[in-house]
Amino acid sequence: MKTIFKFSVLLFAVLIVSCKESTDMLTVVKPDGSCYRVFNETADNEFLLGDKSADHNPFPVNIDENWEISWQHKNSSIRNDFPLTQAMLDSINTQSSSSKIEGQKIKSDIIVFLRKDFRTVEEMDTAFSFRENHSWKNIPVKHRLDTKFRWFYTYFKFSETYPKIQTQIDIPLSKYMTEDEAMYWFTGQPDILKGMNGIEAREYLGKLEDNYNAWFSRNSWNAQFSVLLASYNNLINPPVNYSELQNLKDSIFDSKVKNSPDYKMEQILNEFFDTKSFSILWRDEESPMKQFESSYFENTMSYLENSFNYKLILPGKIIDPGNAIVNGDTLTWRLTAYRMFPKDFVIQATSRKANIWAFILTGLIVLIAIGSFMWKGKNNF
Repeated sequence: MKTIFKFSVLLFAVLIVSCKESTDMLTVVKPDGSCYRVFNETADNEFLLGDKSADHNPFPVNIDENWEISWQHKNSSIRNDFPLTQAMLDSINTQSSSSKIEGQKIKSDIIVFLRKDFRTVEEMDTAFSFRENHSWKNIPVKHRLDTKFRWFYTYFKFSETYPKIQTQIDIPLSKYMTEDEAMYWFTGQPDILKGMNGIEAREYLGKLEDNYNAWFSRNSWNAQFSVLLASYNNLINPPVNYSELQNLKDSIFDSKVKNSPDYKMEQILNEFFDTKSFSILWRDEESPMKQFESSYFENTMSYLENSFNYKLILPGKIIDPGNAIVNGDTLTWRLTAYRMFPKDFVIQATSRKANIWAFILTGLIVLIAIGSFMWKGKNNF
C-alpha cells in the first residue's frame, strides 16, 4: 500500500459503492411483543447444497438450528425444502438465463431467506449478534420496544441503536462544520439544502467537502505523526532532534499538506529536511509506519465493508416513521457505517394498533346504558 491517506477523500464516498451490494435485513414486531428477523441474499451452489461454513455462508450471522432457511427462484413461491439436491440445483441453473459471479464463486439467481424468531425484543437484544468475521461484530447494537396501552389503542415504539464508532480521531468535526452540516454529510439529515437550487446546492456541498477533507487530513496527519514520534529512536542520523520535530508538526502540515487528502508523509519529511533518513520507518511491511497505515486502514475503513437495506414492520398504523422512507406498512432505512461516525445512529418509529375489542366493549356498554335509561324512563310513565 503506497499510503492509506490517499484514500481519505474516498473514505465515505467511493469505497462503499465499490463494495458488495447491501444485504436486506427485515425486522417484524408482532402485536404480542414477539418479533422475528429476516435476511435475504443470493448464495453460491455449495451453500444451496447445505454447506453453511464461513467460506460459503453469505449472511452476516452464524447459522445455527434456530435459524430457518427458505428459498425462492425468480417469481416462484417460497419453499422450505432446504438444502437443495444436486438434481434440483442443476435443473434450476439450466432454467436460469444468467449467473452472478463474485470472485471465483458462482451465484445462482435463487434468493435465500434466513429467519429467526424471538419471544420478545429484549430476547433479540441479547441473542442477536453479527458473526465473528463481520466488520460490525464489535458494535454493541441495542434493541428496545416500549408498549403503551391506552384502551382504544396500543402504542408500539421500537428503537434500534447503533453506537458511534470509535476511531483514531482527536480533532472533532465541530471545528470544521456545524452539527447540522456534519449530520447531513454523514446521514442526509436534516435537510439543510431545502430552498436551494441546483447551483447553490452544488456550491454549498463543495464547501462541505472541502471542510471534510481538511478535517480528515488533519486527523490523519496527527495520528500518523504520533507514530512517527514514537518511532523517533529508530531513525539513523536524524536531521532534527525530537523536540524540534514535535514542534514542527503543525507547520509542516500547514505548508505541505493543508487540505490535501492525498499525501505521502515519508516524501514530505524527506523533502522538508533535505534528507532520506525518514525512509527507514517505511522500509518494509513490518516497519512502524507501514504497520500503522495498515491498522489505520483496517480499523477505520473496515466498518464500511458492509451495509444494509434495513426494513421494519410494526403492528397497526405508523404514526411516527422517524427518518425512514415509508412504503405502505414497511419502513426502510439505509444502514451504513457512515451514519455511525458523527454520533449514535438510531432507527426509531412508532405505530398505533386499534384494540377492536375495546371499541366493541365500549359500544356494548353505551348501548346497555342507553337501553337502561330508556327502560327506566318508560317505567316512570
